[in-house]
Amino acid sequence: MMMNNKDRTVQILSGFSLMMLIFISIINPQNHSIVYHFFTWLTWPTIFFIAGYKLNVNTTLVAQIMMAVRRYLIPYFIVGILIIPLNKVVQLLHIQGWLNAPFLGMGKGLKALLYGNSAPVVTIFGYFDTGIGLLWILMALFVASVLLSLITKVRSLYVLIFCVVLSAGLASYLSTVIQLPWSVESAMVGLPFMLFGLKYKQMKDWSAGLATVIAAILVDWTISMSSGLDMANANVPFWILGIVVAFISLSGLVIIANYIDFKFSKFSKFFSKIGSHLSINLAVFAFISTMIPVGNYVSHILSNGIVNLSIVLLIMLTITMVFKFYIVKIFTFKNGREVE
Repeated sequence: MMMNNKDRTVQILSGFSLMMLIFISIINPQNHSIVYHFFTWLTWPTIFFIAGYKLNVNTTLVAQIMMAVRRYLIPYFIVGILIIPLNKVVQLLHIQGWLNAPFLGMGKGLKALLYGNSAPVVTIFGYFDTGIGLLWILMALFVASVLLSLITKVRSLYVLIFCVVLSAGLASYLSTVIQLPWSVESAMVGLPFMLFGLKYKQMKDWSAGLATVIAAILVDWTISMSSGLDMANANVPFWILGIVVAFISLSGLVIIANYIDFKFSKFSKFFSKIGSHLSINLAVFAFISTMIPVGNYVSHILSNGIVNLSIVLLIMLTITMVFKFYIVKIFTFKNGREVE
């Protein structure tokens, strides 16, 4: 399938998002809080932006929902159903040093999978002492895709912007009280960035310069000194100000991706290869980060923090790419066409 300039830019952004997601998943937030916060303001908005770009609002509502089911909900449950029994096997064989066992029992794992919370939280059913981990992002993307498909029936752009910003603020407040099922609050926080991705695809011309990139770095670094964007718990610091910071940061990253596509074709192809099939990337990495303690393996061999971090990132990226390659091959062979 031929890609236009915007398609290639978003594909590069998708490659960025996976690498940044791996990075914030393995870095120690306590020891490197500013750096960790800095990349949270980039990673989560970028992922939702890409999901919004891929949304096809020109089809029927049912078709949009079914596409969201295939992209996000099916991978969510496939990986979750793999993790829960594997967790039990790890416990029975007492191999916790080699593989992780994130749940105390299969029942707790199933409860977390059905509720869709990332970590222990207060839910509508009381306190849950476990969570599904990074898989929450797939559930949140599914819910956000459905919500955006519904609200885009509103034709006024200003009303749309008002709705998504208000929903993000409401979700951020609700998350301080209770976590709703299926990562609904995280999905609501992601709606402004999904809408940006959708409108970016629809706009004929969108341009910004070096000043936006510089502004993105400055505002991101400034706010990172105090807090990061905690999308898993739908925590947006400073509400509208936080959303504006995330928008500026995201815009700067879009400009960088677009510049790479124009000026550095080899890097463009490299990041595009990494970024293809975003939902599969997320599903595979969620499985790896939940079950395989790569950092523990490497730390037994190396003591240098930066080298250790770099090797773990490279290993996790490589494993994710290998798994994705074979998953795409298998489904392409069975269906006769490449999966999205």
